[in-house]
Formats: sequence, C-alpha cells, structure tokens
Amino acid sequence: MTETAKHPQLWPKWLKRNEAHKYISVADNTFIKRYVNTGKVKAYPTEHGIRYDRDEIDEAVRHYYD
Repeated sequence: MTETAKHPQLWPKWLKRNEAHKYISVADNTFIKRYVNTGKVKAYPTEHGIRYDRDEIDEAVRHYYD
C-alpha cells in the first residue's frame, strides 16, 4: 500500500524476512519456497541484514500463476 494524505504507509519499502511473509499473508517457509527460491523475489544483503523489496513482492504476487 502506498502512502497518501489520509492513509500513511503501513509497510516499509524494504522488509525483513519476518515482515515479508506477513505482508502477503503466507507462512515463512511458503514465502521462501514459492517466491525467493524460484527467483520471483530477490534477497538483498544490506548492512542491517537481508531485506526484500516490497514492490518486487507485489509484482510476484500479481504474477503468481505465470
């Protein structure tokens, strides 16, 4: 969800693993198996740990059956 004047941003752009699977309402193992291991969502190493891009997750969910 993007930020608007009436609705502040609920989810940050860069999500930790435990936030990423909650963002799309799936189990952690499902997120890793169906999205990360298949290459639909990339894990980005940062100085604060591994992060996942929220927009990339949105795109992967839109094209789940492709």
